[in-house]
Amino acid sequence: MRVRSYIYDGETAPAHVDAVLERLSDRKESVDRLDVSAAADRDDAVREAMLRVRESVRIGTSPDGIYDEDGNPDFSAGVLIAQEPTGRRSLFVGEVALKALADDAETETGDGTAGRADADKR
Repeated sequence: MRVRSYIYDGETAPAHVDAVLERLSDRKESVDRLDVSAAADRDDAVREAMLRVRESVRIGTSPDGIYDEDGNPDFSAGVLIAQEPTGRRSLFVGEVALKALADDAETETGDGTAGRADADKR
C-alpha cells in the first residue's frame, strides 16, 4: 500500500502516534503529514484534514473515531490514509494505523505500493 497522508493532533496525541510517525519516517515513499495543532490556523488545518478524509471515503461516512463526544473533528488518535495499487483508498484510525503499517512492512517489496494491509479498515 502507498501511504498518502497521516493526520494527527500533536498536542493531544497518544503514544501510538509517535510510533506511527517513526514507521512513516522509515518508508521509502514521501508521506504528507498534517499536525493540526502545529498549523498557523487550527480551523483551517481541521478543514483541510476533513477534506482529505472525505476525499478518501467519497461514498459513505467518516469513521466515528475522528470525532469527539460533541461530534467535532478530533484527530488525536491519528488518521492514516493509504492507497492500494488499484487506487482504492482506506482509512486507518488510531492504533489500527500502526498495525496496518506493520502488516504492510511484512509484505513490502520496497516500492511503497506492493504491500497489503489486512487490518480492520474504518
